[in-house]
Amino acid sequence: MEENTDMEQKVTVDRDTLAYLERQVHNMGKLVEINGIINSTLDIGKLLTIIMEIIKDIMETEASTLLLYEEHTRDLVFKVALGEAGQELQEKYRVKIGQGIAGWVAQERKEVFINDVYQDNRFDPNFDKKTGFVTKSIICTPLLFKGKLLGVIQAINPLGKPFFDNEDVVLFKAFANQAVLAVQNAIFFQNAIEEERIRSELDAAHSIQNSLFPVITKDWGNVSIAARSISAREVGGEFYDIFYFDGALGFSLGDIHARGIPGSLKASVVNGAIKAYASVRGQSPRYMHTRIDSLIKDNIDSVNTLSLFYGVISFEDNMLRFINSGVAYPVFVRNGTPRYVKIGGSSLGEGDLDLKKVKINLRPGDLFVIVTDGLIKQKNRNAQQMGLKRVVDFLGKEFDKPEDVVDALMDFADDFTGGLEKKEDITIIAMKINQHPL
Repeated sequence: MEENTDMEQKVTVDRDTLAYLERQVHNMGKLVEINGIINSTLDIGKLLTIIMEIIKDIMETEASTLLLYEEHTRDLVFKVALGEAGQELQEKYRVKIGQGIAGWVAQERKEVFINDVYQDNRFDPNFDKKTGFVTKSIICTPLLFKGKLLGVIQAINPLGKPFFDNEDVVLFKAFANQAVLAVQNAIFFQNAIEEERIRSELDAAHSIQNSLFPVITKDWGNVSIAARSISAREVGGEFYDIFYFDGALGFSLGDIHARGIPGSLKASVVNGAIKAYASVRGQSPRYMHTRIDSLIKDNIDSVNTLSLFYGVISFEDNMLRFINSGVAYPVFVRNGTPRYVKIGGSSLGEGDLDLKKVKINLRPGDLFVIVTDGLIKQKNRNAQQMGLKRVVDFLGKEFDKPEDVVDALMDFADDFTGGLEKKEDITIIAMKINQHPL
């Protein structure tokens, strides 16, 4: 009976977790929608209103507001206000820098969330008095473009729960980054500065790309790991991440085979889903591949195929288990002898899954490296490809640390191409097994 109760609780937890994951995937998908809006209208009023409607929907709040900063008056002006007080505030009221919570956020250039505003001395109740709206909780964040203040946005009074939490703040900041891009683009459109518009899009997309490519040099248990990526353009469609579990280390490397801003946005959606699924059953490569395959087939129409390498190292038995779908290239090095692990399946999203799980019993001194096809496809001035053999042979050299492997491979690619512009994104993950935990 007790086992049945435990099982029922686990099923309930898993259902709740999956429901949470579905919400997260839905929310991440809105990033792509916002990007589409940016490129579909030049009307600043319509653009900002739609974005605020998306944020209000995602945050599930009673109201949301967007105030633009006027440099010549040093005022914040209500441009969009959705909710009961929206019509009263829109374009009618101004906030001085330092006045109220919005003014404080603009002055300090810091986000804030407050769950009892009337107990906070920064709160200005005059707007509530003028509109009849009762403000209880606020998330407010500045809109900063290259350090320049464009305005602030606010989400007010969550629906269905008494207060905001840290998860709400993370989600709100993610959409605030898109709002920055929208506001800056609208300003550029108004002034017909096309070149600056493109730069602003790339800046915003690059901030997303940075989250997909954390420079990693860390030790977990008896594993040292390093990772680095270089995009062929300012942004691209590759991503990777590291996951630490109880007694295990997980790592992912993906490529949606699309570059530029669309590739970056789509990659961020998929990477966000992998992070979420890893919190449920991240130690199962088969589960991860199955869930992501289903996701891109059923929920993300704009992602047709995905190459995904997902592996887990168990510290208890020093066993590496992974599934490779697509065009990542894993190389295993033992005693100075490199070997390409030529076992993989078709990319996700293409049809029936072809999941072949690989298991490798690791020993101290072993080196495991995964590279994307961008490294293999690098060409020199004679139009020769670097090729897999050159990479595998190069990994037969002696390396002290995994970061040395990553740096050496990047330098090797630069030397081979003679400084030619990169045509493909390059991502490298390297890990070494140590004698004892560090």
